[in-house]
Amino acid sequence: MRMEIKSAEQWSAFEKARQDCVVTSSLYAYLTGTKWARPDWAVMVWEDDDMVSNIHIIVRTAKVGIEQVKLGGIGNIATKVEWRQRGYAGAALKVAQDFLREPLQVDFGLMIATQEMVSHYEKVGWSVVADSMIIDQPDGQTKLNYPTMVLPVCKQNWPIGPIDLCGLPW
Repeated sequence: MRMEIKSAEQWSAFEKARQDCVVTSSLYAYLTGTKWARPDWAVMVWEDDDMVSNIHIIVRTAKVGIEQVKLGGIGNIATKVEWRQRGYAGAALKVAQDFLREPLQVDFGLMIATQEMVSHYEKVGWSVVADSMIIDQPDGQTKLNYPTMVLPVCKQNWPIGPIDLCGLPW
């Protein structure tokens, strides 16, 4: 297994195509019609020349209540079906979480989870803080009704209030 973090500007056409193959097994594939933010970074997991798992990272300032928070968005946690149950996504998530701390130095990590995955992410330090959030879409703001989970990174106390991602979801 080989793992690397690359900024979106550094992705080759081959790496982009491989990520698109992995995306078909993530939440992105189920919420068709939703416009997603482009990632700033990706953690890519390879077995030889096959990208078997990846995680996207997006850095954004969002609003929680009246406070602005610097978020490291974790999205598209996905492993190709035939490579699942081997620890690839868990290893990639650990690398992504460390990357949020240093060098990104965000206040919190934030991810959207399916209800089925909440307990899995809670075991590695994430907490549900809301059951929905406001997101931008091409036709305006809308509510996304999925569990919203955060991971304390450089700050410990999540603010009180509704979450406005101030952009597209990840």
